[in-house]
Amino acid sequence: MTIKQGSNVDELLASWRNGDEAARNELFELLYSELRQISAALIRRERNSSLSTGDLVNEAVLRIVRMNQVDWADKSHFLALAARAMRRVLVDYARAKSTDKRQHQKVTLITQFAGDGAEGIELDALDKALIRLKVIDEDKADIVELRYFGGLSLDEIADVKAMSKSTIKRNWRVARLWLLESLEGTPQ
Repeated sequence: MTIKQGSNVDELLASWRNGDEAARNELFELLYSELRQISAALIRRERNSSLSTGDLVNEAVLRIVRMNQVDWADKSHFLALAARAMRRVLVDYARAKSTDKRQHQKVTLITQFAGDGAEGIELDALDKALIRLKVIDEDKADIVELRYFGGLSLDEIADVKAMSKSTIKRNWRVARLWLLESLEGTPQ
C-alpha cells in the first residue's frame, strides 16, 4: 500500500473512527517509523528481553486494533495510547517470563527517574507503583506514562492532557519523586 500524498493523520484517525479499515492501515503505515522509535526506546531501557522492536510494535498494534470506540484526539493522543499499549506488552512479557520456572533473572528496565544516573528497576515493580499512583492521582500517573513510556515532551503532554506546561512540569516532578520513594522500598 502506498501512502496517499498529503495524508493527514487527524483525517485518517477520523476515518478509522468511522470504520474505514483502509484508513487504519494507512495510518499505521504512515506512523510505523515513529512507533518503532518508541518501541526501540522502551527496549533499549530493558535488559534480558528477547522482544524485538518490530515484535513490540506489532503486538501493540494488535491490541490497539482490538480496542473499541476509542475517540482519538490527534496524533499525540494516538502515539501516547500506542506507548501505553507497548508498556502493557512489556509488563505482560516480564510477568510471563518471571513465572517461567526455568528463568530466574528479573526483567529490569533502566530508568532515569533519579536524574542523570541510570538505575535498574524491575518492570513489574514499576508497573505496580504506577497503578498505586493512578489510584492516588490519575493525572500524575498519566504524565509518567506519556513522558517515560510514550517519549512525549512536556509540550506534547500538555496538548494531550489539555493542561498548561507549567502544571505538567510540576506534576512530572512530584510524580517522579513519589515513584522514587515508592520504588526505594521495593526489593530489586
